Amino acid sequence: MVGNPSLENQVGLFFENVELETCRDEHVSRPRVRPRTQFDQKIRVEFPRKLREMFPIGTRFVATVKVCQKTEDGRAKGPPYLRAYDIAVVAQSVPDFGLIAKVKKGSISSLSYEYTPKGRD
Repeated sequence: MVGNPSLENQVGLFFENVELETCRDEHVSRPRVRPRTQFDQKIRVEFPRKLREMFPIGTRFVATVKVCQKTEDGRAKGPPYLRAYDIAVVAQSVPDFGLIAKVKKGSISSLSYEYTPKGRD
């Protein structure tokens, strides 16, 4: 399905055993999650914030995902995205060292992040 422009036709469908990973986005500070398999890596993934903050960037997960679409007045709003369910961490992907996302001190919205080294004393 990589690069498949017909994701709109998949809205409502579930896909099992999709590999995901945490990543940094050059346009926002908060950690993101992207698909590693079955879907284009540019597709957004709705993923629990706590898990994105708990593990270093590059940590992989396996999950069931649903193709979702926001609507407004019965019309599609924005591109389709994936919502992750039944999430499992791929333990061997968690590095001893890496960057952990933490909410910046003084962030009013709690949506501004900074990255700090993990495992380095």
